Amino acid sequence: MPGKLIVSTLVGALVSCGGGGKTQPATPAPEPGVGTAGGATASAPGQQLTLPAKVDPIAPVDRAPELFPPPISGVGVGQTVSFATTAIDQDLDDIAVTVTSMPASARFDALTQTVTWKPTKDDLKAKQGVFQLEVKDLSHGGATQVVEWTFPVGAKKAPLAVAPRASDAAEVLFTIREPKRVEATARAYPFDAMLVLGAQMMRPSMPPEAVARLGKPDKKALFRSFLKGIAATHQNPRLDPDAKEFDKASFGNPNDWKLVVVRPRIDKKFHELRLVYQAVKAPEPVFAMFRVRPVQDSPTLPPEARAENNKVFAELFWKAFLDDTGAVNAKLAADPKAHGKAVAAFVKGVLGYKGSAPWAVPGFIALPTEARMGGGSARNPDGSYKSGDGWAWAVMKPMPTADGAAQAYVNIAIPGFWTHVVPSPDKKAWIGKCAPAFDPDDKRHQPGWEVLCRKALGFVDLPAVADGKVVPAKIDAVNLFKEHKLGPSVANLALEDARRDHGEENGMTCAQCHIRNFGVRDYTDPATAAPSAGLPKAKNRAIPTLNFQIVPSHTWEAFTLELMQDQECKTRQHLEAALGKAPALACPLADPAAPRVTAPLPSPVVPYP
Repeated sequence: MPGKLIVSTLVGALVSCGGGGKTQPATPAPEPGVGTAGGATASAPGQQLTLPAKVDPIAPVDRAPELFPPPISGVGVGQTVSFATTAIDQDLDDIAVTVTSMPASARFDALTQTVTWKPTKDDLKAKQGVFQLEVKDLSHGGATQVVEWTFPVGAKKAPLAVAPRASDAAEVLFTIREPKRVEATARAYPFDAMLVLGAQMMRPSMPPEAVARLGKPDKKALFRSFLKGIAATHQNPRLDPDAKEFDKASFGNPNDWKLVVVRPRIDKKFHELRLVYQAVKAPEPVFAMFRVRPVQDSPTLPPEARAENNKVFAELFWKAFLDDTGAVNAKLAADPKAHGKAVAAFVKGVLGYKGSAPWAVPGFIALPTEARMGGGSARNPDGSYKSGDGWAWAVMKPMPTADGAAQAYVNIAIPGFWTHVVPSPDKKAWIGKCAPAFDPDDKRHQPGWEVLCRKALGFVDLPAVADGKVVPAKIDAVNLFKEHKLGPSVANLALEDARRDHGEENGMTCAQCHIRNFGVRDYTDPATAAPSAGLPKAKNRAIPTLNFQIVPSHTWEAFTLELMQDQECKTRQHLEAALGKAPALACPLADPAAPRVTAPLPSPVVPYP
């Protein structure tokens, strides 16, 4: 066993406040499979494909796991704080983190990797709280590090950390997250109302005979089905309204699922709007994100549907957030209330669009869920925590119930990522293509794997097993699908290959995108965009590891900042293509002389007496 590493930490300000600590629950029974592509039935979340021995995973370089200290400068007596103990390992090694010592006033939920602490007068006498963590690398014989975090305890409540303001483009256009800038939209679209709206927007894409059997959407039933779906993803009864362990205080009231971010996306084939909600009373981060757009989501849409969708979205975006020259509206940047009204008007415009074609009505794409509730943790036979970071991603849609009389939010197959790219016929772009092992039209394809190939997008889904057959999985997590992620999925296209960035979600799975330690493509290398320029000269450059950031809370991660620059570049390009006029937006990534993002943008350290 290597020597122990002791790290004493005094950092930042509070991550979050939440309810009291929870003991680890028992594991509920897996949710029955929901129909997936090709009519297959997906497996339980943890069930995976075992790849044939002839597929050789890439040899890991054995990078050490990274632990991220909570930004706490101090805690007051009676003040409740919650923080994560998650560790990230870029080689996908099996990492177990355990809190071996902590104040008596603190609780640790290993399954969700969450400490909840409410200091008492005894802690005040000690003037500090000391937490000792044991980090084990189970993939390398249980190599262990011991990490110690120490936080001052005072009589007064400590201030919360808030991510500092980033660029105008980031805050006004792409990640609208300040409370005053989203409150008008939040009032207009509460969480349960959005569940109903999502169900209604889904209906035009269903067969008419199926829609005719459906009754009026039931708000309470839809919310209940949503909770059961996310409980199934994480195998955590704290989310299940039918379980005795249901954490009603954290999850049971839809009014406590608050809109925290509005995200217009103009970097996709079909521009779309994302509304991110969070269970704000939960100690853990738990998010649900509605993806919607002005036209229906259907594989049978004619080519003109994409053009109309993008033009309508572009017009609404320009009118809401840009001035006459196409620059970020300075008034909105300076006036959060005025910006909030503009955001609400934009959202209403997207959700209320009505064109002349039958498909020209708002479309519900999906409801991804992202949470640190145990879905990304491996379990012991009794359901207790064995290893992992607790994070998991899944996708829901409001599908007809078994009797066809109503809709319920259910987990569906979660899209994967690019495994191969080829030049477009004119050699002006890189396009995704399923790698030979997954391509049913390639004589080298592995029988059974073709079910994972989504040829229209060039995606290969994550592999699960049902009834002995390969099926698309319903969950993504760092500790799942290691052989797949290090083997056939990257055999033809490295994870850091710049050409991936042209795919949906940068050509990566959810988990891979959220733990990356590299940035976006090099805009100064023309080969990253056009095959006519040859092959990219290098992989995407290294940056600090992205620590699961979904919403900037106490910091802007380095990758998030670079992604905002990437969004601005793509928005300028796509707005000009859709509207025939170029906005006055910058693209520093295309300027070799422009400074590059090299570190996160942290909140100022707030001294605590």
